[in-house]
Amino acid sequence: MTRKTPLIAGAAIGIAAALAFAQPLLAGTCQPVTVKGNAKDPAAATTDAQIKLTQRLTQLGGGKVTHNSTDCKPIPGGFECKTKAVVCP
Repeated sequence: MTRKTPLIAGAAIGIAAALAFAQPLLAGTCQPVTVKGNAKDPAAATTDAQIKLTQRLTQLGGGKVTHNSTDCKPIPGGFECKTKAVVCP
């Protein structure tokens, strides 16, 4: 648990910073977003997933993340972290 807490806190701060200047989505269009990040350690995999989430939010036109969770699991050659978020205007 102690390893996940800093990763999740860092991910939330990263998303908040990335969305500070983003344009909102159209009203009533909340969308679930799922991205994966792969790397040799959980911290780098989480960072990779957050970068991909930020890119996806830019494609959607910005918005506010109303729910965010990150789950990491070991895979051959490293770790895979999956970040799930709900983005609303």
